Amino acid sequence: MFSKQVVSSRSRLLSYHAQHHQRNLTRTITSRCDETDRLLIIGSGVAGSAAALIAAETHKIPTTLVYAGSQPTDCNSFWAQGGIIYKGKSNEDSPSLLAEDIHRAGAGLCSDDAVQKVSIEGSERVQQLLLDSALGRFANVPFQRNEDGELSLCLEASHAAPRILYKADHTGRVITEHITAAAARHPLISALDNTIVTDLIVREGVCIGIETLHGENHYASKGVVLASGGLAGIYQHSTNPPGFNALGSSVAMACRAGVETKDLEYVQFHPTALNIPNEARFLLTEALRGEGAILRNCYGEAFAKNFHPDGELAPRDIVARGGFEEAQRTGADVRLDITHRDADWLYQRFPTISDYVQTRGFDLAKDSLPITPAAHYTCGGVSTDLNGCTSLPNLYAAGEAARTGLHGGNRLASTSLLEGLVFGAAVADYVGSTADGIAEEAKSLIRSQNNFSKVSSSNRKGDLPTDEAEQLLQDLKRTMWDQVGVVRTPSGLSAALKKLQSMKEDADRLFRTLPCPKTAGLRDASEAGYAVATSALANRTAKGAHFIVDDAAEDDSDDVAVVG
Repeated sequence: MFSKQVVSSRSRLLSYHAQHHQRNLTRTITSRCDETDRLLIIGSGVAGSAAALIAAETHKIPTTLVYAGSQPTDCNSFWAQGGIIYKGKSNEDSPSLLAEDIHRAGAGLCSDDAVQKVSIEGSERVQQLLLDSALGRFANVPFQRNEDGELSLCLEASHAAPRILYKADHTGRVITEHITAAAARHPLISALDNTIVTDLIVREGVCIGIETLHGENHYASKGVVLASGGLAGIYQHSTNPPGFNALGSSVAMACRAGVETKDLEYVQFHPTALNIPNEARFLLTEALRGEGAILRNCYGEAFAKNFHPDGELAPRDIVARGGFEEAQRTGADVRLDITHRDADWLYQRFPTISDYVQTRGFDLAKDSLPITPAAHYTCGGVSTDLNGCTSLPNLYAAGEAARTGLHGGNRLASTSLLEGLVFGAAVADYVGSTADGIAEEAKSLIRSQNNFSKVSSSNRKGDLPTDEAEQLLQDLKRTMWDQVGVVRTPSGLSAALKKLQSMKEDADRLFRTLPCPKTAGLRDASEAGYAVATSALANRTAKGAHFIVDDAAEDDSDDVAVVG
């Protein structure tokens, strides 16, 4: 594609990482020239941690993880509920069956090379990075096991066989806790916490480092990896946690540096987010439907098979649009019902969800839950090849930040964590075995820099710019939901682009006036939102998660068909 170089309490988390060499995670890395022979990874989730561990352990490359939060678990990977694809029983599953499922979910738009890579290499990377019970250099995640001590496998929507490893309904949490702890233990992996990256440093067409909100430049001859997650947080209704992590920072930095992005119009909307007025949308995992949960309208009628023969187990884009249209047709919330399953089993299988909905007045075993689609995952992103190389030499991308071609128009359930492992490791293997030439060029360019410190552009203080930034961000999220959401029209997208262009200009002005986390987040969100709307308007073919209808059809809701 390119040239060779192209829910637990916070206190428990803090205690957990204090036991795993927390001092290694808070070590300060300066920008002195003798410390630039390293790999810089922006993001501490599954993709970033996998890249760091393979780079450090397999290739002996000093690596620095850079993340915006105070803990490496402050990442989107932490919030994944359902599970991670491993491999089903030999008589029920195979890499080719998994590949078929990925292609089918992706609406025929997946890159087969990426699909084959994940289908074939995936289980080996899970075994290496997450089931390392012997060597101790990687993670040994306590996934659910059956009475015989064997790994328990569950079925999720659009999968042909049970092949998903899980831990109750908080798989992302336990994976993230263990893989970041493994990174913390490694002597060649250091970290920069509470560090917001604002821009890439590019010299003579080569990426050599990053600029940060702290007012410092950080350089890396081995390259920079964008692994800071996706952009679903720029929507008014989103399953992503609030804060900086889901505002599209990787895509935004790539756009500002002129790096190629692709398929940004394919923003996946999860069909089942708990819909409580004036509250953030809480994800109700795909595994609920895999275990038999039923979508019902306000009359109690099951309706999912009206839109697809597979009903609740159809691809996410179809289920999301089906629920969206049914709510519009009836004028009321649709609901998710799993009350037909045994209560004790439900509470044990889905403890996090059970506890959460109970605090909102619902009993998972007795009540159907009001739901809405919500922005969930970015199928596109920064364009990469199979090694994670981008169009900018010495810049790489992995995880939700990247567009590998795996997901096509719509992501198959439980592929996200697996993609992060496989392509995070692929970046590290490429840097460790193939990228010596570009690393030497980058090292020479770094030496030529006259000043390694960036002077902060402003020391001004005050509430006005941050108040304006917060208001603009909320306006942006409403615009994305209303006009770049589940169902799109050309006129709506054109109107959104005009608004987003103005917002982008205002965001740049506010950031220059007062660089701070709020204005930096708004700047990234406006850049990412504008890029998504631009891609959506340029693609008039409705397929997968990008559902665009002509304006006449939108005026008559009966004409809006839900198709694969």
